[in-house]
Amino acid sequence: MKPSFLDSLKAFFNIKNNKFKITLLCLLLVYLLIIFKISLARFNTTDTIPPFKAMTTEALKQLGAFTVRVKVGLFVKSFPVFDAIKNTFLADSIVWFEFNGDEIMIETIDKFSFDNGRITYKSPPDIKIVGSRIFVKYNVLFELKTDLNFKKFPFEDHRLPMMLSNDFVTPEEMVFVVDDSSFQVLPKVFPSGWKLADLSVDAGFTPLELDKQDATKKSENPKAFFILNFAKASGRKALIIFMPLFSAIILSLLSFLMSIGNIAGISAIVITAVTALLGYRFVIEQMMPQVGYFTTADSLYLFLLSSAFLILFIQLLITRQHASLKGALEHDKKAVIGIARIELLSSIIFIIMSLLLAAATTYMILL
Repeated sequence: MKPSFLDSLKAFFNIKNNKFKITLLCLLLVYLLIIFKISLARFNTTDTIPPFKAMTTEALKQLGAFTVRVKVGLFVKSFPVFDAIKNTFLADSIVWFEFNGDEIMIETIDKFSFDNGRITYKSPPDIKIVGSRIFVKYNVLFELKTDLNFKKFPFEDHRLPMMLSNDFVTPEEMVFVVDDSSFQVLPKVFPSGWKLADLSVDAGFTPLELDKQDATKKSENPKAFFILNFAKASGRKALIIFMPLFSAIILSLLSFLMSIGNIAGISAIVITAVTALLGYRFVIEQMMPQVGYFTTADSLYLFLLSSAFLILFIQLLITRQHASLKGALEHDKKAVIGIARIELLSSIIFIIMSLLLAAATTYMILL
């Protein structure tokens, strides 16, 4: 008699059925690929910018009508050095200012600097006068040192703040003014592996308390913030790091598809998975940034390694118990029930480990 569709469906969803396990593994792989795709597609950064007080309309009113407003801009032509791993950047740029020549002197404008960097070259000012307005620009080569955060490595994106400052005037004397057109970057200035996400600008000042016991002793200087957000151009590095790791853990899960009585085959698979994970650590270590905290790659690697060891331990217990029951099968009919329970337990553990892998990967990569 040909089995009905309902009978076939029940047989398929029997958790001890290898077809069900293979289907679950395929769904797990598809899910992991989707998680990786989402993480690589979105802009994800934990980098911060230094705290500052924005130059709002209300703040300008409080400073008074005699405060000189200087429009400032930054145009980045190239990055001769762009090393995100070592947090070192060298920018070849044009810095320009536009202001009323009757209100402030060029000598004062010329004293600009970068808070988180060092100017290695600055050309003489190129000055253009249009009526009472003066437009002055400088060719500037400056080096930036910043503290990029790699907690999400290799899924991280970054934010590079360039803080232009004038330490020789106060906000009561001069403030910087910026708009969306003040910051420009030539296309294709980034090395392979990175791409421009977006640009943002802001202006304000950073109050520095020189003496916590005396509120009058403080220093305030006008600042312009040029923030460059750059993102990973591809998922190549993530795939190189994680494809072998997930292949090893999937290989370990495949041991649950084998007959419990095949002790040699199961042992060979789970031991191979553990060995592969241990050995590949030396490979990915060469690709990781040298930081003192755990990254996503570290956390996920430790989870996968722990899972592989757990599967190895579980499989050793299950196969040992199965072998002892198998030997007593001829003398104790209860051993048949014990073997069936062990097979069911093995299938349940397989499902739990698969779901745990999906949940942990989602948490570590997306959250």
